[in-house]
Order: sequence, then structure tokens, then C-alpha cells
Amino acid sequence: MKVDKVVNQLTGIGGEHPVFQEGGLVLSIPDAIGRVLQKRYLDDKDVKRGQAGGGLMGEECPECGQTISFEEGCMICHFCGFNKCG
Repeated sequence: MKVDKVVNQLTGIGGEHPVFQEGGLVLSIPDAIGRVLQKRYLDDKDVKRGQAGGGLMGEECPECGQTISFEEGCMICHFCGFNKCG
């Protein structure tokens, strides 16, 4: 299995207690593992991520590119209806 497929599956998985780290918001242990794999093996190549990168607000929606927000443990796009919950 290719590393980029694993990274796509792991990044963005939410958890009960997201944590702010040096690289931004880490949603869960699987999300952290996905970030490490991406940094180690893909040299931060452009991988479609299903989650926000560095903050609680102002990230781009993977569906429509508009601004999404973090509400009640979910990433929500108020423009197209996309959401990703932990």
C-alpha cells in the first residue's frame, strides 16, 4: 500500500480532545500519525487532506474551497454543507 493512501485515510480523523501543537491543530492520534508519515515519507507533497491544517477557523473546504469552521468537534462548511466529525 502506498504511503499517500495511508496519509489520506489517517489525516483528518477527529478525536475527543484536539491538541494544539507546533504544526497546528492535531485532531487525534491517527491524525498525528498521518502528519508524521506525510512529513517523513512524502516531504509535505500536496496530499488531499480531509481536515483542517493549522487552526480552528479559516481553513479551506476540500469540497468547495470556501472557509470552514470548527464547531462542536466537527469541521463544517456553511457554504456547501461539507462536514467531518470525529
